[in-house]
Amino acid sequence: MKTDIKILVVDDEEIMRNLFTDILRDEGYNVITVNNGKEAEDIVKGEFFDIAFVDVHMPVMDGLKTLHALRGLTPKTAIVMMDSMPGYLLEEAVRAGAITCIHKPFNIREVRTIVKDIINQGEGNG
Repeated sequence: MKTDIKILVVDDEEIMRNLFTDILRDEGYNVITVNNGKEAEDIVKGEFFDIAFVDVHMPVMDGLKTLHALRGLTPKTAIVMMDSMPGYLLEEAVRAGAITCIHKPFNIREVRTIVKDIINQGEGNG
């Protein structure tokens, strides 16, 4: 079990938060979910996450603003953006510090592979 790895999922869609929780907890990771970027910003002020999956399109604080906020507060967290429009913000997100961007609907294996690759590369280790 990889219970020492903490993953934050930031998405305004409950079904997406639940899906990520199921996928990642089955792999043995600690998973915390929040509804929007403001909640993500607040939680990382008191807790370190190895990896954050951040949706691009959210109310309150969109994904790019969230990416910038998290990058400033927790620079060692590996951030993966999630978007339903292929290629739409990938370049900008990567320039701003995201590891990559996955596109909805995504493949469960893709999520598992990304997490394992980040861990193996030592990204996100505080």
